Amino acid sequence: MLSKNKIKFVNSLKEKKYRQLHNMFVVEGDKIVAEIIQQEPSKIEELYLTENWYRKSGIASGQKLALPFIIINPGEMQRISSFKSPPEAIALVRIPHFRLDHDEIAGNLSLMLDTVQDPGNLGNIIRIADWFGIRNIICSTECADCFNPKVLQATMGAIMRVRIHYTGLETVLQKLTQLPDFGIYGTFLQASEIYTANLLPAGVIIMGNESKGISKRLFPYIGERISIPSFRHRSGKIDSLNVAAAAAIICSEFRRRQR
Repeated sequence: MLSKNKIKFVNSLKEKKYRQLHNMFVVEGDKIVAEIIQQEPSKIEELYLTENWYRKSGIASGQKLALPFIIINPGEMQRISSFKSPPEAIALVRIPHFRLDHDEIAGNLSLMLDTVQDPGNLGNIIRIADWFGIRNIICSTECADCFNPKVLQATMGAIMRVRIHYTGLETVLQKLTQLPDFGIYGTFLQASEIYTANLLPAGVIIMGNESKGISKRLFPYIGERISIPSFRHRSGKIDSLNVAAAAAIICSEFRRRQR
């Protein structure tokens, strides 16, 4: 049974300031919790499971779980969940802290996000990065918090496999411009089509804010501007792609060139 203080504590982690204070975030959902148990059990601080999930997961039938867990009823799960329909498993996970390794960035493809503020967009971009084997995402400090419950839900577990760094983008770009055989690509509505652009295997792809695009202060660091051509009818009303959809198309073309 959960105490009132424990319920209050778990719910407090839905706010960024308390996640930072306690260095912990909440993961909700049967599938993503199962993934974390399998892949990153050392990061788990505590688990809250329903009796049903406890049994169907195999733990009750002899599979040992060397992690602190509490069996709670659906009503208690509802009180600590941010979902309309509460899940059967919730985990408290320690926030990972990564050092931005410039040597690793120099030899690989990375994403850079400039003030991407919609949690769903950020979560989907993290999932896309994981799909295309992109290990690092460099975010401006104005981006949505990657441990926001809505972001986590959209990542579908990818949050544990992709390194997210929050930092000043200009400082990072100043160092990256000095690298040989390294591309700094900015995404724009009007620019060279990605399908004909020179795409290097090592580089950083800058994706801008949902409504304003890339900040002008970053323009001097961009080596090549790229765009996704539109094939819509002239009378079409759509003026741009969703930033996560654009990230998927661009990452796909970069990886296609490397095959």
